[in-house]
Amino acid sequence: MAIQTRYAGDAQGVNNVDATYDGTLATIIATGLTKNPTALKLVMVNTYGKAQAFTAADSATGGPVETMLRSIALDSTVVMYQVDTNQLSVLLEAAGAATATISTRVLALGNLSTTLGTGNVWANNFTVTSTTGFKIA
Repeated sequence: MAIQTRYAGDAQGVNNVDATYDGTLATIIATGLTKNPTALKLVMVNTYGKAQAFTAADSATGGPVETMLRSIALDSTVVMYQVDTNQLSVLLEAAGAATATISTRVLALGNLSTTLGTGNVWANNFTVTSTTGFKIA
């Protein structure tokens, strides 16, 4: 079996098609995506002295999680997401809007506990941030 030994170069050959990789640490390298991914973190904020928390019911069809993801997916492609007790992490391929725009859209959803009748979720009090890094573990 032939063995190839590389004497020069870097790992840019496995970088995203449209990514500008400059050697910065924590840049997402996604060989299966065709666009540069963005990671969003939506964190619940304590509201009026009441702690918020996602429950299993919030991931049901038409629930708060789906509603928030649909809001984000209006102009972005959701690749994967993770629901934790007080955080929704979303990996986007080709975010079509700035994080501030996505944040405004999510906050405008208001009190999802009232409108959808599940859980304890106030979308109007989330903080939305983005990063070029995405921690799996």
